[in-house]
Amino acid sequence: MKNTVYKELKTKIMSGKLLPGSSLVEREISDEYSISRTPVREILWRLASDGLLEQEPSKGYIVRKVSLEEIFNIFQSREGIEGIAARLACLKGDAKFFSKINEIGKKIKEVDIEKNTQEGVFFGRKLHDVIIYTASNPFLSQFYNKLRNLSSLTRNITQRSILIEKKSQESHLTIINALEERDEEKSEYCMREHLRTTCRLMADYFYPNLFK
Repeated sequence: MKNTVYKELKTKIMSGKLLPGSSLVEREISDEYSISRTPVREILWRLASDGLLEQEPSKGYIVRKVSLEEIFNIFQSREGIEGIAARLACLKGDAKFFSKINEIGKKIKEVDIEKNTQEGVFFGRKLHDVIIYTASNPFLSQFYNKLRNLSSLTRNITQRSILIEKKSQESHLTIINALEERDEEKSEYCMREHLRTTCRLMADYFYPNLFK
């Protein structure tokens, strides 16, 4: 039961159902899931260890708010990890991989971002995941998974912006084209440029005059 509650709360946070700043109250969780306070405390501590919650003295645990500095740090880290992963996936990808990204590309093209940004986020995440998997480097995978939780908090921000998700849609298709061309250098460049652009657009979304 404890793991089920942990997974459900984690899904709510990563999907944006629980927004940054939302409080998670021990008593309420205990009552909702009919479990005692002790396992609830363990669940909240585990979510905090994942980087999804932060503890405030007067409020207890709240869904973590990602600062501008953290956004830069997250995307700089992702750029290094996922840039080289795109290069490796281009080199190591087999017929199954290229069939998969072709299929994802078709799904991405079909998404109407103005009506459904969440669907764009979903297929974009699938593309990033399959690239990391195909890169077949356990250290890259480990670092990517550590960043994935924090990245989910930034995705909850981007899916509120049609501009950001439209640009991501274009970038994802460009990455797929580079991979299908078997151009490893271009694949890495396109991935890095995609993450760098997303970071800039996110910063501009919250701080419109930052780059002026």
